[in-house]
Amino acid sequence: MSHNFKPGDVAVIVGANSLTQNIGKQCELRRFIVKGDFYIAPNGIAYQHDDVPCWVVVGDGLCWIADAEPVQGDLGIHEPRHLMPLRGDFAPEQQNSREVVA
Repeated sequence: MSHNFKPGDVAVIVGANSLTQNIGKQCELRRFIVKGDFYIAPNGIAYQHDDVPCWVVVGDGLCWIADAEPVQGDLGIHEPRHLMPLRGDFAPEQQNSREVVA
């Protein structure tokens, strides 16, 4: 499923390749990055992204990878396919599920 995410959108993390501890957590999308882009981590260090296109997300209790180790720092890097929006194009699906239950 393809979502038209944009910075500031709120989502829940529904999958992960390595940071499975982030699954089920809510996040806010900050910046879409592709291989070669730089982002600043909570430790103040700039990292160069070297993987598939992803969103830099922030949220309470999120983990990210620093020097090949998971670090808790309220930041995560997740592929769009691992994010489910909590508003926008998800709203009609929520409405439909409510109608079925009613």
